[in-house]
Amino acid sequence: MNTKIGTTTMVRFLAGAAFLLGLGVLLAGCSSGPSPAARTGGGRSDLPEWYLDPGSVYPDNTYLASVGTGDTRRAAEQQAMAGLSQTFEANIQVDMRTQERYRDIVTAQGTFSEADVQLAQTTNVQSAQTLLNIQFGEAAVDENGRVHAIAYIERLPTGRVYQELIQKNGRQVESFLREADNSNDVIREYAFVSAAGIIATNNEVLRNQLMIIAPALGQMVSVPYNYDALLQRRTDIASGMRVAVSLTGDDGDRVGGVLRQALNQERFPVSTDNPVLTVTGRVQIEPIDLNPDFESVRWVLNLNMAGPNGSSLVSFDDQGRSSAVTTESAIAFAYRDMQEAVERNFVGAMRRYFDGLVLGN
Repeated sequence: MNTKIGTTTMVRFLAGAAFLLGLGVLLAGCSSGPSPAARTGGGRSDLPEWYLDPGSVYPDNTYLASVGTGDTRRAAEQQAMAGLSQTFEANIQVDMRTQERYRDIVTAQGTFSEADVQLAQTTNVQSAQTLLNIQFGEAAVDENGRVHAIAYIERLPTGRVYQELIQKNGRQVESFLREADNSNDVIREYAFVSAAGIIATNNEVLRNQLMIIAPALGQMVSVPYNYDALLQRRTDIASGMRVAVSLTGDDGDRVGGVLRQALNQERFPVSTDNPVLTVTGRVQIEPIDLNPDFESVRWVLNLNMAGPNGSSLVSFDDQGRSSAVTTESAIAFAYRDMQEAVERNFVGAMRRYFDGLVLGN
């Protein structure tokens, strides 16, 4: 398998897909919920009972609820959602790339519906968890023109949806671990264990939330794997996948240093001693005439990751231009751009290669 990727492709790939999808799920459902109680009169501007006493209309044993206030109904609903999300303690953080990889993997497997994939998207927005299956009751306007809205989650039905998805994720993790056990080389074994880890990590977030939404269901649900042992297995396999790095034209090892650091963050040790993977590359910087008021350079970065037999696994090419008052500053900016390309785009290409082995690409 050979993966070729450039800056434009990666920019599109990383353009906030998880956030937009998660927000779309939240805004999609709007239910009437329980009928609001009769409005009260007097000095409280005839506000409804669900605002004055939310628990009387949305009792805690049946619902999780939060009231929000804003200048518009949408602003009030957003605040209500933020308040509701603060009920949850996010013990496990899932970054955007992990969410994107989860979506790609489970979608390609064909065993998850679009609703399943949407439900499993979780992210953090301004330190507040984005939750699932949120619904809204009626809005109310007070005497000052401020809009109030209530967001709620119905515990039992939502808990059952969580329970089903957690179990489905568990079966997928179990399947990937079986494939890893039957793999005939360390690269494929790592790919399947890594994919299993991606799904299991998302599953831990869902299990966390289920314990708050419906504790009884959360205590009943189980998964056919040990999460901590799975993560340890992924680390152990990665520690045996030594990577040799060799770059030409890299003045001061500025690109190579960032590349080795990025590989270490993936838990791959960098070593020339019997390497499993080899990354070779070329850095080129040359002056160009672009603007008479500035000094400009053009940079080119080529990287290739090869397997034990020398076959190319990931081919990465990127280029750009940098300008500054001095040539030295322009060159420094060029190196900064190449370092960012390594950290964001090349590492992403590596991850997609491993995921591609799982997906049969």
